[in-house]
Amino acid sequence: MKYIAEQNGTILEALQYMAPGSSKTTLRSWLKEGRIALDGRTVKHPSAPIASGQLLTLGAKIRSSQLDILYQDRHLVAIDKPKGLLSVATHYQKQKTAHSLLKEQHKPLAVYPVHRLDRETSGVMIFALTEEARDGLKILFEQHDITRQYEAIVEGHLPTDQGQWTSHLFEDKNYHVHSTLDPKQGKRAVTHFDVIEKMAHTSRICLTLETGRKNQIRVHCQQAGHPVLGDKKYGPGQIPCKRLCLHATLLELKHPITGKRLSLRSPAPF
Repeated sequence: MKYIAEQNGTILEALQYMAPGSSKTTLRSWLKEGRIALDGRTVKHPSAPIASGQLLTLGAKIRSSQLDILYQDRHLVAIDKPKGLLSVATHYQKQKTAHSLLKEQHKPLAVYPVHRLDRETSGVMIFALTEEARDGLKILFEQHDITRQYEAIVEGHLPTDQGQWTSHLFEDKNYHVHSTLDPKQGKRAVTHFDVIEKMAHTSRICLTLETGRKNQIRVHCQQAGHPVLGDKKYGPGQIPCKRLCLHATLLELKHPITGKRLSLRSPAPF
């Protein structure tokens, strides 16, 4: 639910305009739960000011119990992140995140993020619970000594059933990632793809990251002329879809502490 303020006032007053059928008790509970964002930043005080033209949004109700734990020991925890949930807080967005929910669930222990998934991307995501594990995982990610596979539905049919996309990616001041062949302009990005199934107007593909740059898969699919279904940022495509059809299906790695081989999987929900 979204609402653009038509006049100056308080957050509570604006919420009454946004949801006239809800009681003040309900509106205050939304604030307390951290579900209300003002221009992307979480706000919890009903008397906080809001100016005309500012955007007020109501986020989904997400509780720690809704995080599906795929694996956990004293060093690591892996989850099946739902779509629409931020991985970690950003400078501009302080709403509920997978990181904050895990911190609530594991109090008083620390929880360390070591990688991210885009907000609308779902699937396997891992966090460290000790500094030793955090440092070990960072090395694995930096050295690309980890298998990261995704499944996506893209528009059209790829010219080959297997291949790879290689380019250099850079982010502009508006946080939009671009692809270039000039190594001086960006960081090298390599994505391997395999076609799983061809439908009438779309293809289901498996994508394996050789590098893990921001928005890498979405940008490479767009550049290849086969945008991911539901990608509003790097589309827009011709086929409507209610969600971004991109899911992290596999994270395979050597446990940074025990040396045990972990294969963390989540089937695509689309």
